[in-house]
Amino acid sequence: MGKHGGLSSRVNVRVSRNGRSVKQQKRTLNVTGAAKARNDAQIQARLAGLSTEQRELMHGNDFADYEAMDVDDPQEKFRAMMNIPAGDEGTVESSAGGELEICQEILDQLHVTGKRFDPRTRRDRTHLNNIAWSEQMEALVDAYLLWRRDPLVTEAGGYEDTRNLEIATIDFFYQSTLSVVLDAADRYPNVSIAQHGYLGTSPRNPTTAIAFEVLEAYRQLHRVCPKLSIYAQVQALCHLHGRPFNRSFVEQFSGSFDVYLEILHRVDTHVNVRLRRDSSEWRLRHACPPCMYTLENEPALALSLLCSMDGNSSLKLVDSSVRYGSPCQDERTHHIKDLFLLPEAVNKFKDEVVSSASSKAPAVQHGDDASVEQTTSVLSTADCVEKWRAAAPEERKRAFALFHTTGVFASFCRHVHPLVFCDMIRSGELRKYALAVIDKLMSVFGQNIGLAYDIGCDTWKTILNSSLRDRAIEQNLRLIVPAFHGHQHNRLCQLDWHPMYINGAGKEDFEGCERAFKDSNMLASGTRLASAFHRHQAIEQHWAFRSLDKHADSGTFLLHNYQQALGIIQKDGADLRNLFAKLGTTPADFAQYLKDEKAYLQGLKAEPEELSLRLEYLESLEALDEAQYRANTASLDRQKLDLDMAATQVRGATITAVKNRYRHTWKKLEDAEDHTAALETRLSLEERWTPADRAYQEAKSEMVMRKYRLALDKLEHLVVQRLLELTKISMGGIAYKLREKIGQALRTRAEAIRKALDEYNKQATLLTPPRPKLRWEELINMSSIGDFDLLRNARQDIRQLEWAKPVHREATRLHFNVVRAQEELLRCNVEIRRLLTAIPTSCPRAVHAWAERDRINATIAQHLLQISRLPGFTGELKIGRHVSRDELHPHEVPAPAWVATLGLAAPDQDWIDIDEEDEDGDSQLRQNQHAPLKMLKSSLCSLIA
Repeated sequence: MGKHGGLSSRVNVRVSRNGRSVKQQKRTLNVTGAAKARNDAQIQARLAGLSTEQRELMHGNDFADYEAMDVDDPQEKFRAMMNIPAGDEGTVESSAGGELEICQEILDQLHVTGKRFDPRTRRDRTHLNNIAWSEQMEALVDAYLLWRRDPLVTEAGGYEDTRNLEIATIDFFYQSTLSVVLDAADRYPNVSIAQHGYLGTSPRNPTTAIAFEVLEAYRQLHRVCPKLSIYAQVQALCHLHGRPFNRSFVEQFSGSFDVYLEILHRVDTHVNVRLRRDSSEWRLRHACPPCMYTLENEPALALSLLCSMDGNSSLKLVDSSVRYGSPCQDERTHHIKDLFLLPEAVNKFKDEVVSSASSKAPAVQHGDDASVEQTTSVLSTADCVEKWRAAAPEERKRAFALFHTTGVFASFCRHVHPLVFCDMIRSGELRKYALAVIDKLMSVFGQNIGLAYDIGCDTWKTILNSSLRDRAIEQNLRLIVPAFHGHQHNRLCQLDWHPMYINGAGKEDFEGCERAFKDSNMLASGTRLASAFHRHQAIEQHWAFRSLDKHADSGTFLLHNYQQALGIIQKDGADLRNLFAKLGTTPADFAQYLKDEKAYLQGLKAEPEELSLRLEYLESLEALDEAQYRANTASLDRQKLDLDMAATQVRGATITAVKNRYRHTWKKLEDAEDHTAALETRLSLEERWTPADRAYQEAKSEMVMRKYRLALDKLEHLVVQRLLELTKISMGGIAYKLREKIGQALRTRAEAIRKALDEYNKQATLLTPPRPKLRWEELINMSSIGDFDLLRNARQDIRQLEWAKPVHREATRLHFNVVRAQEELLRCNVEIRRLLTAIPTSCPRAVHAWAERDRINATIAQHLLQISRLPGFTGELKIGRHVSRDELHPHEVPAPAWVATLGLAAPDQDWIDIDEEDEDGDSQLRQNQHAPLKMLKSSLCSLIA
């Protein structure tokens, strides 16, 4: 036994003979790795010196007697045959004598099958599949177009130099077998299969094919329900076909769907090339016809393009290094090249971002209107930096290491068509993403862009400290804070950045990003664990469909905006005219009111350092008086204790408590005295203040103001939380339990607000002069942080100023609301003509889609006609001419059917003439309604030739 109670690795062995010890040896029980290797080498050396006969004798085997073995069980005889002589293992297993081929032939005759070993990695298989598909892609595109034009009827066999290929086909509700005839020249079976309306699941030798209609059905289902995954679709197909589900079906369907999307993309590419729409910026310049299809001789707009941008953290991508198994590598890239900005285009701005706290850029005035000056006042944006995460310093925007991509930073026009995206890689919402998007938009759209961002006030300072400063000023870039988010900024910030006070903003609320992200958030469940390629593919498909949906809704959008603007002009205009007569004011007065309010708010500064010291000194004097009082009280208790100890018996605990209190109070008195003396030194005071001094009384008044502001801050905080919770409780998608918790929090918050309101009213009455008390009804109606800003200053009574009177403020609001509504009418009139001119030029990818697009355009035209019949319509329903129309293009395109239905006429002879006197235009419609269809059909067929 060893010293630890276990077995020893070495033992002493005594060898004895007739009871007498002959010798003693040490033997190792636990052989180490090196010792074992030496022993094995010695054994192999000894075996190598033996002949075959010696090895057979050592094993007790005689191979000549195997056939004569009296063994009925063949397996026993086989095991005896496989007893290889020691030392000959390598010779038997080397396959040098052709043993492997013989064994394989025997296994083939016995029909022994097994899974083929594939030495390739998943990355190799993906790469080879991509190459194989790309080689035949153009032929597949031609076959797809031929099938769309004239589906083939299957006829099997009977041809020379041909062979029949039996393919298991998958349709939506049934499975069948397709017999495809291949001739000797067919290199790719998928091409022949595609002409029958199917797509194989493998590029070389497919045995299964999925119908194009099934793939298109999933594409459209995923369009309306982005949460629907391929996994769920395959499960549904298995249930419909009565087959057990297998995960390999998902991989096959996914691969075929990728190829199908590539075919559609190639068709789009061919059409765009023929129509000269293949430039790098064509999609971006024509993403939204109402916003971008500029016409000749149209009215000028103060802001040529209204758009918004924001970051979204739902479309994350989990880093492949933290996933289970090997990462999926896919070298394919996304299709819409100009939708996502490359990381190189974003990272060039990473070193140009200056912290908000250190920004010293001067103010820049835009145009001649001082009310639109984009100021960089510290007071204007100080609160925004604290309230918005996006405005926080860059070092705080770190991402969780789990995600490689933390979301997307996106921009949209006011009709919510996607413009430019970029991935947020391993970070939060950094300012470099905003700068990259701004750089792209200014490069493409040029002058007078109105761009909204949640922290537009702080972003403007960032632009002025970046390389974009000169271009932004020259091109008159106008940053805006969205309407809903703007109410969470302070009042001075609202006067500079809220769309209510920006010339040319109209009635646009600039909250398109929030509406867009509401839809795209449903993609998150299917993209977080996907490959980078499939994530981009899903995002592109989603926004391509959403863009089509927004185009179909463009007529409704303009109709609703027009009705809203007319309603505001009618109702608020009447109220404003009454206030004009009552107050004797003019529109110029309201502009002056804004200037006066802005000047007043800019004059409000943070507490000066000297004032802060004086207030701190006042607090130290009050603390010193309190400490002096407590010390005197403790001294009296100590004197009384001495008398009690001499006269009566006092317990030890009481004595200890009195002595400790005496010691502690005098120590606090000494600390208070030192602190007060230090403040007197900093303030250069020769004498200590007394309550009778004027400086003491002034500081006392300032202390009352500070307590008032603290009470107001607490009240504002609780009211804003209530507003946000009221907004959230009315949102869709809130679970029952969460809704109950929010409701309970609101009830608790109401009680806290009442207490805070009581404290505010208490402090307000202590001011000189006293501030009026707030009632509960007035507090609940405060819907903006800016409403609290006017209460914050107690040093000056502004109640008698014209701009601060409630009736004048209401008149100012009505005035600017009517002005914005009039701007909205002007913009809608321009967009109506742009849309009406652009919709006939839209060209779908395939002939069968033209009828659908024509029906959509007819619906849009009906809404435009409905707008033209509204009382108060100030525009004209007339087709214009695009400013960059190419004269080399043929213009003899017959007018769509809905043009004659609406009684529209073109300004030139690009479309076929319409007889205005013909009341019954049915014959003319029947003659022309199929002309665009035939023209596009012949164009697409020419692509195949």
